[in-house]
Amino acid sequence: MLSARGDTTLPGFTLASSVNPAPSSVACSLPDGGYVTFDGQLVQRWNGDGTLDTTLASFASFVFPSFIRLTPDEDAVVIGDSGGFSPNPAGDLRIVWLDGSGSGLVAALAYNFDGEFLPDGSLLVSAAPNGFGVGTDLYRVNISSGALQFLGHLDGPSGPVAVARNGDIFYGTQQDSSLPTTPQSILRWSAGLVASGTQLSASNAVVYATGFAGTSALEFEPGRERLFLSENNFTTGSYRILRIRAGGGSSQQLLVADNWISTLRFERQGDGTFDAYQPDDGLSIAYTTTDFFSFDDLVRFSPARPELALSGTGLVGPGPVVFSLSGGVPNGSALLTYCPQSAMLPQEASYALPVFLLRTPFALPATVRMPFLVPTDATGAASLTLWNPGDLQGEFGWQFLVGRPNGALIGASDAEQF
Repeated sequence: MLSARGDTTLPGFTLASSVNPAPSSVACSLPDGGYVTFDGQLVQRWNGDGTLDTTLASFASFVFPSFIRLTPDEDAVVIGDSGGFSPNPAGDLRIVWLDGSGSGLVAALAYNFDGEFLPDGSLLVSAAPNGFGVGTDLYRVNISSGALQFLGHLDGPSGPVAVARNGDIFYGTQQDSSLPTTPQSILRWSAGLVASGTQLSASNAVVYATGFAGTSALEFEPGRERLFLSENNFTTGSYRILRIRAGGGSSQQLLVADNWISTLRFERQGDGTFDAYQPDDGLSIAYTTTDFFSFDDLVRFSPARPELALSGTGLVGPGPVVFSLSGGVPNGSALLTYCPQSAMLPQEASYALPVFLLRTPFALPATVRMPFLVPTDATGAASLTLWNPGDLQGEFGWQFLVGRPNGALIGASDAEQF
């Protein structure tokens, strides 16, 4: 994989890019690490390495893909199209079974934009069924019967939706072409208000966060209920991924891209969290970026674990051993730990510490911390030299913990032994 063109992230994360195997598609992740795409004509299942597994459905004529979501039972996906050509030029919702047994119409819903499942298994959809320029409607869709329940109306182009575990609904307003620099917001309606049958509108929503240059996608991080947003604005040239906090002022900019960002989704391969300096085999964000004519790339945005390297004549006999850390916190700190090799586990274990997930092969009761911190430089690198009197070979494993300048630890390197 290549680095992601000009896209940049905060320290502690990494980007890897490849050609999108399904250009101009929407996508959703699967529990096995694969994903499913819908490009407006083909619904295809892909393995995690980007190789094609199978084509699940093929439609006779092209439509404009709007979204794709894995059903709560994880046995099918629901796809939305925002219209195309005959037989339904305005848009449909369809279900496609992951076992390859076929597809079926859920409901006709013109110019649908985004969908997300509610806790009761129904599908929340944002759409503009009355045409462009007359606002956005929110619907609850029963995917078994196709029944549509009108939930509310909002002004402006249709935006993305997200649903919290408790059933609260979140909606991201989009830029109106007539007001290209107006700040946009994330609106929230409580689950209780939704259940009451009250028509949802901007007037009874809580402004959860504001000050954005357009919200093209909203996604909750699996397990931790943190809200992420992708921002696209042709006028300002702003293409970003942010972690949102209530109020918006403290929202954290995680990534800046050179081009349009779409299909923001989480992928899980292990138990790691989406935080800086964590292992990259845990939770990642996948997104596509394109300039709409010369490239369409699939990018994986992952935590970057610091790395420990050992060198020096002391590795094989008396002499210095240099412990070199790379990828730590810029202008931060590092703490060297060690553990007898006899107490090391055959595989790394994970420990949910209050601030970060520690991945280590060390048995914690046998782990010793050095009584001092080592400063890291502007690149997050650090070096510590210890003297081996000649009897340390085969005795210990070594691992750096990395932290902020005040010594608050937020991650860990890999472990090495000699």
